[in-house]
Amino acid sequence: MNSTVKTLVSLPLILTAALGSAAHAQNPKSTFTIVRSTQWGAENYNPFIPGDQHLLPTNSAIYESLFFVNAINGKVTPVLGTKYTWSKDNKTLTVSTRGGVKWTDGQAFTANDAAFSFNYLKSNPALDTTGIWKSGLSSVKATNASTLVFNFATPNTPIFLYIANAPIVPQHLWKDVKDPSTFTNTKPVGTGPFVADSYSQQALRVLKNPNYWMEGKPAVDALVWIATSTNDAAQLKLLSGEADFGYVGISDPKTYAAKSPNASYWWPTNNINFLYFNTVKAPFNDANFRKAVASAIDTKEVAQKAYAGAVPAASPAAVFPGQQKEWLSKAAASTFDVTAADKALTAAGYKKDGSGNRLGKDGKALPSFKILVGAGWTDFITMAQVIGNNLKKVGINTSIDQQAWGSYSGGLQTGSYDMGISWGWGNGSTPFYTFNAAFNPDFAAPVGKTAPSNLSRYTNPAITAALKTFRTTSDAATQQKAMSTIVNTVMKDTPWVPLTDRVNFGLFNTSKFTGFPSAQNPYNDASPDDTNGARLMYLNVKPK
Repeated sequence: MNSTVKTLVSLPLILTAALGSAAHAQNPKSTFTIVRSTQWGAENYNPFIPGDQHLLPTNSAIYESLFFVNAINGKVTPVLGTKYTWSKDNKTLTVSTRGGVKWTDGQAFTANDAAFSFNYLKSNPALDTTGIWKSGLSSVKATNASTLVFNFATPNTPIFLYIANAPIVPQHLWKDVKDPSTFTNTKPVGTGPFVADSYSQQALRVLKNPNYWMEGKPAVDALVWIATSTNDAAQLKLLSGEADFGYVGISDPKTYAAKSPNASYWWPTNNINFLYFNTVKAPFNDANFRKAVASAIDTKEVAQKAYAGAVPAASPAAVFPGQQKEWLSKAAASTFDVTAADKALTAAGYKKDGSGNRLGKDGKALPSFKILVGAGWTDFITMAQVIGNNLKKVGINTSIDQQAWGSYSGGLQTGSYDMGISWGWGNGSTPFYTFNAAFNPDFAAPVGKTAPSNLSRYTNPAITAALKTFRTTSDAATQQKAMSTIVNTVMKDTPWVPLTDRVNFGLFNTSKFTGFPSAQNPYNDASPDDTNGARLMYLNVKPK
């Protein structure tokens, strides 16, 4: 009890010290508090650099995009764009932009700002992490103050998701930024519902934009982010009422909700958790080894122990449950079979020594392989423990490598890991987004260089061709055939193991606010607090 009281007393002190005199000067009447299990770095509001380098409110509260696409139902919500149309040949996308919007420095937003933002990605290709300019886009122009035209050399309809999500910046300020990779943008000017206020390593705050274009929004005066080192610590802050929202991957949301009448959650499935293999590193460069390892992993046990039954094991086909009816001709069966996995490893040239430990093809003992997870991420740590126990039964030794976000994501993207647990680094309303992000050669890179999303560094000509077919047609039958090729090829070569469905981990404390997203009101997909989907929550919640 004493520790709880001590925590409750300490938060206002932390916020006052962290936010300084501005906390007293602004004196917001309502503050919506978000807890994040991470540690953020230097003050940086550059929306173009990777999310682990800029601060959390950047793309959720300060900068806006053209649209928001809800991953669980495909619904498109207008933001700075009001409507969009494709030409009959799918080579031209025309977007109408919103009038009456002002940047927070008072200047008017127009379609020219949007055109500039997309062309800025072209001029700085390292910023184009979703490959907008690598997938057939040939030009972006503002034909007038409210019309934006995207021209494509080849059709690419799925690219709309990435166009919709891209942050829009003011041309009059960013045209003079010559090196965006080092620009920290400490005084951001956006169109969003909040403006940057105060920052420290313990807490950061944004305040209501008094001139926001959406009348009557937001209903809260301030957002505050506080950091914890673990998911468990974040959960405690939510239960105590110190935080109102947290994107927290705890093991059992039902138990969380039972601990307080104000505790609730919404965990909609919109992705998959994978065990990634580093396919450019022996023995994971051997498809037979990977397939045998996959057969030794009991994904039902992984799901049960990681999420206490709240989240099921993933389909081996890596297609979300809500998309399986349309995109899978038949359900994919699990290959879990320890005896078969043991025999397959031996048949592939990986024999055992007298102690039952697995040997490489050269007859030397295989090393203990590290399973990379985020530090303090209890769900992933549990998954790695189960996987380690499973693989021990076939003579493969593992250890858990917990890393803070920067080194965790960096290890996955630069290819310095053995095996790693992470989500699909691309998702959307069809399986295309998952597979395109994971296996498109454009999103891979040599070891040591940063791969935007092809974490396994696996590519296959058949998959590359099928991805191209899918994005250049709007014919459902042709797209389904292409997806079948992709799914079957991936299942055959096994560059990853689909472990569990991945949900968005929305945890709430409803003691002070109403208007949270839910299955009954899915205005977003329980989006993480630092993404443009979270902006919709910050606009919808209201003080009680």
